[in-house]
Amino acid sequence: MIGDFLEQKLFPYVEKPARYIGGEMGIIKKEPAKRINFALAYPDLYEVGMSYTGGQILYHLINGNDDALCERVYAPGLDAEEVMRKNGIPLFSLESHRPLKEFDVFGFTLAYEMVYTNLLNMLDLAGIALLSAERSEDDPLIAAGGPICFNPEPMADFIDFYFIGEAEEAFAEMIEVLKANRGNSRRERLLALAKIQSVYVPAFYDPDTRQPLIDDIPDKIVARHTKSLEPHYYPARPIVPLIEIAHDRISVEIMRGCPQGCRFCQAGKIYKPVRTRGISDINQQVMANIEATGYDEVSLFSLSTTDYPRIEKLATTLAGPLDKIKAALSFPSLRPSSFTGPLAEAIKKNHKTGLTFAPEVGTERMRQVINKNLTEEDLLSAVRIAFEKGWQLVKLYFMIGLPTETDEDVRGIIDLIMKTVRIGRDTKGQHRINVTISPFSPKAHTPFQWDKISSPEEILHKHNLLRNGIKTREVNLKFRNPELSYLEGIIGRGDRRIGRVIASAYRLGARFDGWSEHFNIDFWRQAFTENDMTQDEFASEISFSAPLPWDHIDRGQSKEQLQKERSKSSETAFKKTIEQKEVVAEAENSSSDMFGRRNKKIIGPQQTLSPTRGKIRLKWGKKGLVRFLSHLENNRIFERAIRRSGLPVSYSQGFHPHQKLSFGPPLPHGYSSDCEYLDIQVEGNCTTEHLRAFSETLPDGYFVVDYKLIYSKAPAISALLNRATYQITGQFDDEQAIESRLNDLMHEESIIANRTTKDGSKPMEIRPAIYRLELHRNGSTPIIEMELGLGQGGYAKPNEVLEILNLFDAETVASFHFHRKALQYRDESGQYLDPLSAIV
Repeated sequence: MIGDFLEQKLFPYVEKPARYIGGEMGIIKKEPAKRINFALAYPDLYEVGMSYTGGQILYHLINGNDDALCERVYAPGLDAEEVMRKNGIPLFSLESHRPLKEFDVFGFTLAYEMVYTNLLNMLDLAGIALLSAERSEDDPLIAAGGPICFNPEPMADFIDFYFIGEAEEAFAEMIEVLKANRGNSRRERLLALAKIQSVYVPAFYDPDTRQPLIDDIPDKIVARHTKSLEPHYYPARPIVPLIEIAHDRISVEIMRGCPQGCRFCQAGKIYKPVRTRGISDINQQVMANIEATGYDEVSLFSLSTTDYPRIEKLATTLAGPLDKIKAALSFPSLRPSSFTGPLAEAIKKNHKTGLTFAPEVGTERMRQVINKNLTEEDLLSAVRIAFEKGWQLVKLYFMIGLPTETDEDVRGIIDLIMKTVRIGRDTKGQHRINVTISPFSPKAHTPFQWDKISSPEEILHKHNLLRNGIKTREVNLKFRNPELSYLEGIIGRGDRRIGRVIASAYRLGARFDGWSEHFNIDFWRQAFTENDMTQDEFASEISFSAPLPWDHIDRGQSKEQLQKERSKSSETAFKKTIEQKEVVAEAENSSSDMFGRRNKKIIGPQQTLSPTRGKIRLKWGKKGLVRFLSHLENNRIFERAIRRSGLPVSYSQGFHPHQKLSFGPPLPHGYSSDCEYLDIQVEGNCTTEHLRAFSETLPDGYFVVDYKLIYSKAPAISALLNRATYQITGQFDDEQAIESRLNDLMHEESIIANRTTKDGSKPMEIRPAIYRLELHRNGSTPIIEMELGLGQGGYAKPNEVLEILNLFDAETVASFHFHRKALQYRDESGQYLDPLSAIV
């Protein structure tokens, strides 16, 4: 089976096996036969892809259709790619570990231009031709969607079909068309798909004029938008990652679209019109997700979260129930004019999450240029409220390189930052300001789509102005790589010629270009040279009369309207439209067009009670692929399981309360076990029903062996351990030699192991910590068993002993299965006790 093959040839050799093993809580497995098989791909690491809420929505919508199944795949890390290529492992899905070539549709979510080389790498690892024109009838259809597909041309030669816009209402149509055309040729299937609104098949359009080459397909691709945000779009039981991801929390969409109209913002244009969800729908999803996942943080997100009608009521409605279960409420970004005292109280009710404000620019003139409905006082008031409410850190986001920007405007950013610093100095406590500075990239379908992209040299000049103007320790400046931003802008406005550059950069070695540690501008410079192009030719200002690569994509706003809006940005007149009406009508389960500020109210302090306390000591284990999870990942999984089960765990005090848990010795990465221990501090009564619920809510592969309740003071787990017994299985070619060497070691007086520490490799005497080494059989399976020391009396590691045997190379040892059989205390009389039996 392919799972067994991956367990032997891939998982032991990669940095984070949990990126590839699957098996998370919330996954859906279906039989592939007679169904349209979708592979839903995100061309970045698992930690990034699993943070994308849209992926969860599509995954559950597709799997909710009985005629289809959907499985996931993410970009393998560089370490995994190397192992996969070495061992001939094709790219596979997480749910079934099936090769991607076995699917009907291999679809990519594209949220950022700098993942394009990852997409090509994933196609190559799957054994699929990069160019659409070179694919065989047996290859899956390669699809793409997402915000950057509103200019589909840079990747048009590699994508069989795009879906432009929001897909919630369209997947049923696509599944029906694919089902009706099963068994037909690729061309026939693509012709059928091309007749669905918002589907774009690049092969059917002229690469230069973007006009149709065949009859019965539209001249323009009209982007789809979802009419309303229906409750069933949002899964009640989302997939819960086994490892920490970039946005490791519940993310709940409360509104789509933005009422503000900033001229630089592509998302504000392509996600029109504004659609809101009712408070009760949001509340139901939050509570269901908390119960199903065990997360301790809920993020309410939209393009402009605090523009949600009655945002204060929503936040205060959620804050109370979340406080009871020690869960935090957070917002990805806040509009300063909408950040009020009551909103601050709701956010900080349990513990303070981060606060991020995006003033974007530093002067009133630039606010007019970009149509940013914000005043300087709005920002300063928001920062003042944050510091007075107890936040010590505030994050600010600015852009530089915007159209018409001057050095004086950059100095305005300095002045605004220093005003926030002075507010911090005038408020009790120590305060810091983290500032992120990003170069502006003009985007398709915005009024600035014709503007010049600032060169890296111009951006570096502005970086120097900011560095020289802000030298206080209270401010941490973070600058985005200007070469990366320049390239992002060029690709985002490119035509099909850019696709050749992307392919060349990929062949030269470009991967994970959005990651600063992997981005290599030299690959891209050489790629432009190989294709007789320069970056600068794509960065220049574009004439209003020139055709644009995305002219055939219709999002409901004409070029003439965008040109008029661009002209307005240079005018000096500015009508302030900050103050907005209070929504009086009930927002429960209704949409509203009213957005804006709220009266500032102060909520009184909350009272807490002192609970009674006790402990539960658990004996637990893990088996299967979850053995590849690390100690920290195990901790996170148990914390969430405790929350899901309702077990009355005790929390620490302070702004960031944590569950009071105490684990036994860490289980090494890749080891299975049935003898791990955990102490859980509990408040109040803990029943067997709590423990049953806890056991049932653990992910597959984890299990509870036994438990005891502790009402009196008991020694810590670590104090009750000095021995560990391990069993190792694998491909042992010469059992006689192994047995002989084990016997030899037991007769040695001194055994030195080279142990890697933070200071490098050091020789360590481990002979006093080796108590038993033997080879025996369980049926036909040979097993190496070791009893080794543990704790302050000295310890030895199984892999160190195997290395000293000098019978296996490192790669072979990595393929062995290590199992921790027992953790015990051996007293002076020779009696063995475990941490449970030691409790009176």
